[in-house]
Amino acid sequence: MINQSQFRSSRSRITKQQEEYNRITDQILSYIKNLTEEEDAETLWFGMRAVGHELSISSFNSKLKKLVEADLVEKKSVGYNKHFYRFIK
Repeated sequence: MINQSQFRSSRSRITKQQEEYNRITDQILSYIKNLTEEEDAETLWFGMRAVGHELSISSFNSKLKKLVEADLVEKKSVGYNKHFYRFIK
């Protein structure tokens, strides 16, 4: 019997890096989902670090931006360069 997965193009495979990226993004989304009120990005990042997730602020912000673009998290601007985020139900 021939294993059909060996004939799949490399573009359709999920790499270990992509799996890790998706895992971290899921952790960020679940953290935001459990919040009771809106928070700014820095507070969210500190909260993630407090529960043991080690990631840089730039990595966190890029993943948060992807969640906003996917319409899973809402970004609310309240002044110059101040944004609050909340989970969209």
